[in-house]
Amino acid sequence: MKYIDYHNMKEFCTIAEVCHLFEMDKKELQYYSEKYKIPPEQNQDGVYGFRKVKFCKLHNFIYKEQKYGASSAPQTQRKDPWA
Repeated sequence: MKYIDYHNMKEFCTIAEVCHLFEMDKKELQYYSEKYKIPPEQNQDGVYGFRKVKFCKLHNFIYKEQKYGASSAPQTQRKDPWA
């Protein structure tokens, strides 16, 4: 997963644009979207994609998984701040 500059992004990216930016096909994007429970949404024109906030969240989860391995999924990686 490559670095993506969130500051210069559009507010909404279509599924095709996300596939291009993440360098993966639709099936792989669908897998990660379902795994991390970040589904695509429709914009005002009825086109499916991801708002910038959800795009960044999904990218972050995939990046960490690919960098650190599946064992560091978001649920297991979080530590109790009160411990």
